[in-house]
Amino acid sequence: MLSTQIFDQIDEKIVDLETRYRNHLGMSGIGDDDERKLWMGFRHCLNSSFEGRMLRLFNLGHRIEEQVVEDIKRTKVISVAAEDQNGNQFSASLLGGHFAGSCDGLLRGVFPEPDEEKIVLLEIKSANDKRFKQLQKERDYGGWSETYRWQIHCYMGALSLTHALVVVVNKNNSEIYSEIIEFDPEIWEKAQEKARRIICSDTPPPPSRSESDWRMKNESSVYQDVYFKRRLPQSVNCRNCINSKPVVESHGATWYCSRSKRALTFEEQHAGCDDHLWIPALVNADHLPDESTEDEIAYRVGIKKIFNVISSKRGEYRYSSCEMRELSKASFDLEMIENMEPIRNEFDGTYVEVKDETTIPF
Repeated sequence: MLSTQIFDQIDEKIVDLETRYRNHLGMSGIGDDDERKLWMGFRHCLNSSFEGRMLRLFNLGHRIEEQVVEDIKRTKVISVAAEDQNGNQFSASLLGGHFAGSCDGLLRGVFPEPDEEKIVLLEIKSANDKRFKQLQKERDYGGWSETYRWQIHCYMGALSLTHALVVVVNKNNSEIYSEIIEFDPEIWEKAQEKARRIICSDTPPPPSRSESDWRMKNESSVYQDVYFKRRLPQSVNCRNCINSKPVVESHGATWYCSRSKRALTFEEQHAGCDDHLWIPALVNADHLPDESTEDEIAYRVGIKKIFNVISSKRGEYRYSSCEMRELSKASFDLEMIENMEPIRNEFDGTYVEVKDETTIPF
């Protein structure tokens, strides 16, 4: 086996191991200006588009964070705590646990007397040489990254802190930029309002980015097609089912299924069930609510009606959510559907996925 093949396989395994959906809407990403992306991520609609190389790069960033914390600990210039009494990162959550985040650490000794005991948030980032020099020139962490700016104010607000020490490490030469930032309650308030809007909405916000946006061009074609509603998400799960909703009046990031009338574990949410019905706003067809029931959702495709049904109700022009996903890949082509329907019914057939798109974009 060639050495390149070895590491190609390692990267593939890294993607398998580390590409996971999050249980909550993260404070680290709430500053992103694309609310549709945030909603679809929270609803487990968008697959990660990061390849193995990028995931290794993220892991390198985590190791840099650990090194900074270790350097602070062993030099004892200031005091740092990176874990709580249970050995976990310091974390905070709101809205029933659905809006949450974990910080890099808490500091003491940052300020001189009489404020030497003041607890200060520690946030560590790493950057390539070009981005690092841009920050050095601007000397404004919040202006350098709006997402990072919202992140630290969420952490400070959730942990009732008044200041943060941000540290940015140059990946090329280990040079360090640092800045002390005072808490801005207005950003924290806006972040909470935005998080509630995303978590409590039953339908996705409209796209805020165009197909020509460089950020979209960097995504896979599957990601783009789902984002722009040209096809249904790859993952059929409880988060994108019409019957499942987040409970913000509870705790533990609870999701409730109105069909089974019970709370769902995270594993159950990810697995979905045979009674899954797509949220209609995700389906690129005309929704017919007056002709829908609790077992089937009606849509019009051209001159024909089709139905997204629970698996036990499959039949003529009645499709499970997995079948709807496969039909959406062909843009619900009416001629294809009509040609295939007699064969499907004669042999009790089903539309199936022909390749694994979770890791192989096309």
